[in-house]
Parts: sequence; C-alpha cells; structure tokens
Amino acid sequence: MKLTILHKLVLSLLGLTLVVLVATLGLARWSFERGFLDYVNALEQVRLQALAKALEQDYIEGGNSWLALDGRTFRSRMQSVAPKSMRRGPRDRLEYSGAERRPPNGPSDNSLRGGPRPPPGPREAEGPLTALYTVEGKKLFGPSIALNSEVMSVPVVVNGQTVGELRSVPHRVLNSPQATEFSQQQLHTSLLIGAAALVLAALVSVLLARLFLAPVRQVISNMNRLSNGDYDVRIHSKRSDELGLLARDFDRLAVTLEKNQTARKRWLADISHELRTPLTILHGELEALKDGVRTFNAQQLESFDQEVQRLRHLVNDLYELSVSDIGGLRYSFVLTDMRDCLEMAVESLRAGADAVGITIEIEIAVAREQNLMVLADRNRLEQLFRNLLRNSLAYTDSPGLVQVHVAKAGGTVVIDIDDTAPGATQAECELLFDPLYRQEQSRNRRSAGAGLGLSICKNIVEAHRGNISAAPSKLGGLAIHIEMPVGHE
Repeated sequence: MKLTILHKLVLSLLGLTLVVLVATLGLARWSFERGFLDYVNALEQVRLQALAKALEQDYIEGGNSWLALDGRTFRSRMQSVAPKSMRRGPRDRLEYSGAERRPPNGPSDNSLRGGPRPPPGPREAEGPLTALYTVEGKKLFGPSIALNSEVMSVPVVVNGQTVGELRSVPHRVLNSPQATEFSQQQLHTSLLIGAAALVLAALVSVLLARLFLAPVRQVISNMNRLSNGDYDVRIHSKRSDELGLLARDFDRLAVTLEKNQTARKRWLADISHELRTPLTILHGELEALKDGVRTFNAQQLESFDQEVQRLRHLVNDLYELSVSDIGGLRYSFVLTDMRDCLEMAVESLRAGADAVGITIEIEIAVAREQNLMVLADRNRLEQLFRNLLRNSLAYTDSPGLVQVHVAKAGGTVVIDIDDTAPGATQAECELLFDPLYRQEQSRNRRSAGAGLGLSICKNIVEAHRGNISAAPSKLGGLAIHIEMPVGHE
C-alpha cells in the first residue's frame, strides 16, 4: 500500500501521541504506586505510635516492667489499633515460639492465666509484622526484625524514659485485598483514559492533517492546471509560513510562464514579420521582372542585394542571440585595454555618422597612464560597442549628437553613451533589452535592424560580470549605462 502524505502525517501524530501516553501513564502508575505505598507506610507509622501509647499502660500496670504483658495481650493490642484495611492475610501470619509467648524471666502464660492456652488461630495471628524490643535490643514479642535504615521504629516512653521499642517492616508491595483492588481499579481507569485519549488523538490528527495539507492540495491542483497550459491560475495566499512562501513562489512561476508564453508568441509574430518583409519585397520585384513591368538593371540588382543582406543580418542575429541565451557563445578572456576597444569602435563608425549629420564625441576621464584593463574577450567587447553605437545612430535624428563618456570608479569601469532626440520613457527603457522589442510600435522601420542588437549586448555584458541599463538621457534621447570590473593579472 502506497502511503500518502496524509497517511504519514496521521501515523506520525498517532505515534507521537502513543509514545507520550505510554510514558505519561507509566510514570503516573509508578508515581501512584510509590505514593500509595508511602501513604500505607504513613498509616503504619501512626499505628505504631497508637500501639506504643497502649503498651505504656501495660508497662505501668506491670510495675514498670513487661512482666504483666504476654503474647495474647500484645496481639490484642495490635488488633485494637490496626484498621481492617491494614490487616494482613494468612500468608503474613505471625508464628510465635514458646519463648515469645511468655515474658522473659517471668512466669509462663499457664501460671498467669491459670491453665494451658491454646495456640493462636488464624484471626489472632493476623496483623502487621510488628515486634516489641527492650531498650537493650532484646526481642520480647513478634518476629525478629533487624534494625536498619528501612525499618520503622517507635519508642515506648513512660514518664520521659524510653522503656522499649516497636519495630515494623514497611510495605514494599500492596498485599491487602482492599489496596490491591483499589490499585487494579486505578490501572483499569488509566487504561480507559489512555484508549479514549488515543481515539481523540486519531480524530484530531486527521483533522489537523487535512487542515495542514489543504494549501498543498491547492498547489497540486493549480500545478496540474499550470502544466496543462492554464497560466492565468493564481493562489494569492496571505499565509506568512513556509506554505505561504510556496504559494507565492507558485504565483511567481505562473507569472513567469505567462510572460514567457506571451514573449514566445510575440517572438513568432515579430520574426515572421521580419522575415516576411524582405521576402515580400524580393518576391514583388521578381514578379515585376517576370511580367516585364521592370527591366533588370544595376538598380534592381542593388535592391535585391539590400534585401538579401537584410535577411542575412536577421538570420545571423537570431542565431547569435539563441546561442548567447543558451550560453553557447565562445569567449576568450584576456586582459584587454578598454580604451583601445572603444576608440576603435568609434572611429569605425565616425565616417558613417558624419555622412548622416550625427556627431560622435568620446571623453575618457582617465589619464593615459592609468589602468583601463579589463578581463574580457576583445572581439565581443568591440561587438558590444559597435552594436550600441549603431543603435544610437539608427535612432537619433539629424542633426544629432552621440556622447561617449568613460570613467573609473574604484575597481569598476563606467561607460555612458548618451544621444539626442527622439527619446524614450522609463517604461520603454525597461523593455529595450527584450529580443525583437522596438521603441517604435509601427512596422515602418527607420533602420535595417530587427531589434536584436541590445539583447545581444546585454548577454555580452553579463558574460563579463558587468551590468547594463537604459534610461532617458539628459540630451533628450537614450542613455546607456555600463559597469564592468577592472581586470587583474
């Protein structure tokens, strides 16, 4: 049988309850027996004191001696002070020898009582194990009881002088019928209470287990819906414990999957559009040539080449982005001069920028002799700067300005690229690094890009353990902020 979490939790709670019950009832039983024996022995102590008071009178009547006390009188005194519940059974019957039935150095019971005395019957011999001793430690009546730490003793005092000592063996077990019956009754009651507590614990365990597992069952149910493609499911738990944390993590997972599904759909739509546009142009121009509407010349060949290049750039960007996302881009990290890479990228694009009326300014606020070395892949670093500068040139109106500023803050190289209008809102800036995102919502492109350059830039910066972000620029356009750690040998 396969046990579920509910079964395991119920069994765990029942097992814990059973252990606690056994320990509690066992200790309670032990405490009861010890306490009851202490109570019985306390009664025995009271009985000895009462017997000592009764024997004082016999000692006085005997002329301040024990000569007038015989065995029958001693047993009679014990029976008179012992409650019925404290009388011992036949197994504890006291057997007295002839010497014990007469006082020491005195006449026998026959001479004192005027005839032979029959041996004591069962009821006469019943009683606690009690003996009377002289102050010298000589036994007068009762069984031999050696004096030790466990034996109870009570002195017999007459006129302030100790004339004898009563000794009794304390109870170590319950041997009277009444005490045994009471002990058995308490045991049965404890077992009934334990069984009732166990049944109640089983009911409470089932209820608690169902209560504790209710959020887990809700997560399982919603997880099944999530695995079937229903990404709108949410738990919205307000709990502050681990189950609440699990519910909030589930909600974040659902939000992430929903965003990924939306992004995937948008990717497919954007990629199909980006691929369809040049293909539509090529197909239209080829149809025009076949129908004789246009003649094939150098201008048509240039148009074909532009659309083919656009397709090639798009396919290359898509491939490079996909490889970058799965960590497949190859990097060869060496100490690289950031200043040289940036200046080379700026100079490679300066002529094209001047041709469209956009000025590129670069300011490196670090002295030539200071270190601007970073641990980087030089080719990827140049690709990063070229992509960023091309993006600024593509989305800056003419006449315009692109400013590049480089500084060093501690162990970090900081690069800022600002351009002039048009600008972007803060909400748009947060989406610029998403693949295929375009600031312009229309499909009328102002450049040949497909909106993949900034996504590739983000992957390159993160591969170099750096950070990149976008924000509205103080020049009216877009500001790109990059931080990369300085490299060391």
